[in-house]
Amino acid sequence: MRIESTQSGHWTDDQLIDHLYGLGPNDGHLSNCGECSTRLQTMQARRRQVSADEVVSDSFLAAQRRSIYARLSKPQRWWHEFSMMKVAAAAAMVLVLGGTAAVYENHQRELAESRADAQLAQDVSQMSFESEPQATAPLKGLFVE
Repeated sequence: MRIESTQSGHWTDDQLIDHLYGLGPNDGHLSNCGECSTRLQTMQARRRQVSADEVVSDSFLAAQRRSIYARLSKPQRWWHEFSMMKVAAAAAMVLVLGGTAAVYENHQRELAESRADAQLAQDVSQMSFESEPQATAPLKGLFVE
């Protein structure tokens, strides 16, 4: 099948199908355009062929209906609701959540360690700015009044 653009002056396949089912435009284009009328005739021939091939007997339809009713009346087990895709998706979700929790915990531990390191660096820096060590303060208090 070919799809023509409306800019070329020919009908698109959708317009031809709509016309085939009585929904399309009726602007006289098909009487003037041999190419579009040939495409429409091809579609009509294919439609007749498909309609002729699809004759279904009443006994076949009745047997099909009985088969459907039989399957509907069977009790379903709870494990039929779980397919391998659902189980795989659930396992993947657990792995992703577990991995995320491990990464978060590791990040929190590293953050706590870096805070402790920052506090140590601040204490050392503060000690370097003091002129007198803290250990000598009590001794100085004994002699100075």
